[in-house]
Amino acid sequence: MRHIILIGLLLLTAVSVQAQVRVDYNKSIDFSKYKTFRFEPGKVIRKLGVRDTNTTFLDQYIDDAVTKDLISKGLSPTNGKADLVITYLAGAREKEEVQNYMMNPGFYPYSGFYGYGGWWGPQWNNFWVHRYEEGTVIIDVYDAKQAQLVWRAYAVSSISKFNEKKFIGKEVHKSFKHFPPRA
Repeated sequence: MRHIILIGLLLLTAVSVQAQVRVDYNKSIDFSKYKTFRFEPGKVIRKLGVRDTNTTFLDQYIDDAVTKDLISKGLSPTNGKADLVITYLAGAREKEEVQNYMMNPGFYPYSGFYGYGGWWGPQWNNFWVHRYEEGTVIIDVYDAKQAQLVWRAYAVSSISKFNEKKFIGKEVHKSFKHFPPRA
């Protein structure tokens, strides 16, 4: 019985750390009119909310991943005038998840109001603390002519064996899976 509960807790933990990708967009916009795009510098938030002002590899990873996905959707990158302007906000923070597994074997084989063994039986709790890094990437797509936000992707995922390039590529691909939105 204990093994079944432990396996259930582990499966719940595995499901809870899956990437969450949310997309929102302006439903009144016809995305088929957009043909070109360009990037503007994004922002990277490091620990304690400090903004990273130096050029980082993250800029290039996001640029490469977004360019790859948008080219596959039929849009063209440009350095001049573009229909869409893309920017981002990225960061990571340490998270903690505490899990409780209560054990109460008790002295008697019956379960009453107070559980196995009654209120006088032995009880103890086992706690597990799981520390992990959680990464967040927000990608904003603006209409260049109107300077208006038309599409936003928000991806949050735990980062294990951190590899920025792999993490960014995977999250950007999930975000742009349904871009451009269908009317």
